Amino acid sequence: MTRFTNLRGYIMSAQVELVQNEVKSGSHRSAYLTLAGSWLGWLFDALDAGVFGFVLLAIATTFKVEISSVVSTVAWFLLATGIGGYVLGNISDRIGRKKTLVLSVFAYALGTLLCGFADSVAALNIYRFLVGFAVGGLWSAAAALISEVWKPEGRAKALSFMQTGWSGGNLLAAIFAWNILNPADPESWRNLFFIASIPAFATLLFIVFFVKESPVWLANREFMKQNTKKAGLGVIFHKKHLKVTALALSVSILGMLGYWIIFTFVPTYLQQILGIRIDQAPVFLVWTGVGAMAGYIVYGYIAEVIGRRLSFMIFFLGMTAIIPAFTYVSSHMPLTHGVLALSGGNVVKLGVMSALLGFFTGYFSGFGAWYSELFPTSIRSTAAGFCFNFGRVGAIAGIKLVPVLLAAGMSFPVVITMAAISYFVAAFLVLAIRETKGTELTSGN
Repeated sequence: MTRFTNLRGYIMSAQVELVQNEVKSGSHRSAYLTLAGSWLGWLFDALDAGVFGFVLLAIATTFKVEISSVVSTVAWFLLATGIGGYVLGNISDRIGRKKTLVLSVFAYALGTLLCGFADSVAALNIYRFLVGFAVGGLWSAAAALISEVWKPEGRAKALSFMQTGWSGGNLLAAIFAWNILNPADPESWRNLFFIASIPAFATLLFIVFFVKESPVWLANREFMKQNTKKAGLGVIFHKKHLKVTALALSVSILGMLGYWIIFTFVPTYLQQILGIRIDQAPVFLVWTGVGAMAGYIVYGYIAEVIGRRLSFMIFFLGMTAIIPAFTYVSSHMPLTHGVLALSGGNVVKLGVMSALLGFFTGYFSGFGAWYSELFPTSIRSTAAGFCFNFGRVGAIAGIKLVPVLLAAGMSFPVVITMAAISYFVAAFLVLAIRETKGTELTSGN
């Protein structure tokens, strides 16, 4: 019996070594296809998540409710991303990264399609919950997959490229909204959801046929079968991991709190403060998307040079400064008969400020690499998914507070500027988490 056990252990060790060697000398084509599939999934993930910000007022009009009721739908979405990132992250650790990607893309495509058929805010809450659940799950699986396929020296850059899918998706959301929403048709918001779901279904096919499973996860599969309790949902709260989990979650909450206040309410802010029409607001947010894509890439290169912690600190402090600058400049732009004139100068001025606002959201590139490097393979997707996505759950407090503060008489610019506080705190909290630059990811537990 002992000989059999030793033989089995030897065989397992040989299999692990074989797969790890495959990672080190693996196919560049496979790695790039993995990155492409994850990027497309995240791109249309962001598209389906981002279109909602452009139709808050239109949906409130359709269902004859206050905007605060529609904001509650955003809260349900954010709650779902946390739950999805945690649950689907754990499923990813158990059944594999690729299968979880497929499941997530299908779920958010279906949820977005169903949003177009919603006949009440309650139904919309359910459909957006499904979308949010899938959004969280996709990031968890994709971040783990790319982290395990790419070498340490290129991991942050690869994940920064994947993250450009989010800004690209937001950019597409703005373009879709610009071309599909019709001020003369109060129901045109439904068409936005119908059309946004189509590319997601196409991405599903790409992942099925071209993306391969993580060799690191495959090497760890036997360990998972024999140690299922070590990969449960609660293991990330065990004493060994609790401190890192708590700190990473706190950084995510602070980063998400500011982000979701800004990007949930900026379209409405532009409409109410500057008098911009619903079909014009996306024009300015296109600049935000372009700036964010540049920020994601720049962050990836900086993180490979100076490390994860200092890169986060630089970008968080950048957000601390740019938010009040953005609100000051935009709220002091001259209006013509109560409406911002769409002159070249006005578009460029607001566009540049929006691009800078987007640029410093480049810190989102860092979560995937840093969180993946902080935890072992058996709980990597679970832990990273929980810490990153439950940050959005913390952001619920922010987006629920905004309507309350506005109703209490605070001005829109002041309320949005308060988001800078969370970034200032986050900039120094990151120093409490260990640096992981250059960490080699293996199937070891």
